[in-house]
Amino acid sequence: NPYVFNGDFVDRGHFSTEVVLTLFAWKLALPNHIHLNRGNHETAQINGFYGFKQEVVDKYGENLYDLFCEAFRLLPLCHLINGAVFVVHGGLFSKDDVTLKDIRKLNRYCEPKGIQGSEALICD
Repeated sequence: NPYVFNGDFVDRGHFSTEVVLTLFAWKLALPNHIHLNRGNHETAQINGFYGFKQEVVDKYGENLYDLFCEAFRLLPLCHLINGAVFVVHGGLFSKDDVTLKDIRKLNRYCEPKGIQGSEALICD
């Protein structure tokens, strides 16, 4: 069975590191069955504010935190299931004419620049 985990894997308590490592291990073991979307908590700014950064640094050091940030930037922003169901963390865009082609053209290897309510396709 396929499973979609729709973001916000971290900043949910004292074991966020272990949760995200478990999800990454499942993804490696079952790449065609585990699908991970990037949520707004998979960003450096939110990680610093809500505690994931400090948790990782305290437990494992700054180098692992930097690797998590890099891994988070590589996560997809959405999934299309069976060509019919669009799954995205957060919500839809304020613009009505956004297409899958627009989303595919995005450089997802970045940190969000916009703020909530922004017209940006990637915003927090």
